[in-house]
Amino acid sequence: MSETISVSEMEKVIMDALDEYKDKAEDAIAQTLPLVGKETVDNLKATSPKRTGAYARSWTYTMRKSRGSKKNNDLVIHNKKYRIVHLLEKEHAKRGGGRYYPDQAETGSTVHVKPAQDKAEKQAIERIKEKLGRIGV
Repeated sequence: MSETISVSEMEKVIMDALDEYKDKAEDAIAQTLPLVGKETVDNLKATSPKRTGAYARSWTYTMRKSRGSKKNNDLVIHNKKYRIVHLLEKEHAKRGGGRYYPDQAETGSTVHVKPAQDKAEKQAIERIKEKLGRIGV
């Protein structure tokens, strides 16, 4: 025997399932991003240019709440002390004239943030997909 349900009941069942999935997805993201953040910070500390080592040691990450979420679902990786990250990554004019090219630096390439960012994005997406694939809603 088959039961008949009204459209409003069907809508409620679908919305409940979607809300449950959203909560589980937020949990998966909140669990995954701090791990990816720590790995990325470790990677940046290892690949950053080292003259005195203070620049490389000052990498850190913070978690923030994203808009419309109850959990910390935004990962921000930043350098606590230094504002020169963009200067090391990008081409820029030198103070005494001429140009600085990151790929032609004396100590080798100083492009270190972009590769770490790409790797972190890929890892986060893969790990979140893996966790969501294991969720049974």
